[in-house]
Amino acid sequence: MVGDFKDYIVVIEGPQNDMRANQIIAEAKRLVPNKPIRYVINTHAHFDHSGGLRAFVAEGATIVTHQANKAYYEKIFKDQHTLVPDTLSQKSPQPKPKIETMTETKILTDGEHTIDLYHVDGSTHAVGMIMAYLPKQKILIEADEFNVGLANAPTPASVNPYHTNMLANIERLKLDVDRIIPIHLPGDNRKVTMTELYTAAGRKN
Repeated sequence: MVGDFKDYIVVIEGPQNDMRANQIIAEAKRLVPNKPIRYVINTHAHFDHSGGLRAFVAEGATIVTHQANKAYYEKIFKDQHTLVPDTLSQKSPQPKPKIETMTETKILTDGEHTIDLYHVDGSTHAVGMIMAYLPKQKILIEADEFNVGLANAPTPASVNPYHTNMLANIERLKLDVDRIIPIHLPGDNRKVTMTELYTAAGRKN
């Protein structure tokens, strides 16, 4: 996800590895030319969501993450990749990582565009889990908390507690959600609506 702010770019997630992150950085610059990537929002510390963050540090971007992840990231950003030097290891001088943390809420705005960040309370997937909400677009961006299945799937016989917790957080925060964008998109890349989450959580909307 790429956010086009007035004077800069916001990317949501720096995943997997150096190669994938550099592909994302290049595509962000193609979509939004002539603006720096100022922020990369990190949903949580699992490798498939954080493995590319070092490339964003090399880019000069500030990482926005939960306070629970800060010490871990400070350690791995100091580690040198000597066998296969990555983008950060190849930088000279090597940029110092910039990390902004949050606990329950944080707002990124340029006065016109806004991304609201919320801690996912009660998550059993990751302690420092963050979800992003775009209030103007009514879009929720989440990672791993809503495991989207097949289109038009019925309520499962055994409801995934991740799904009920995701719904509980949306209702607790009173978010008006029209569309959910999972970081792990469904195979058909369809538009995921709240109706699917209600069904998956065994609830009627």
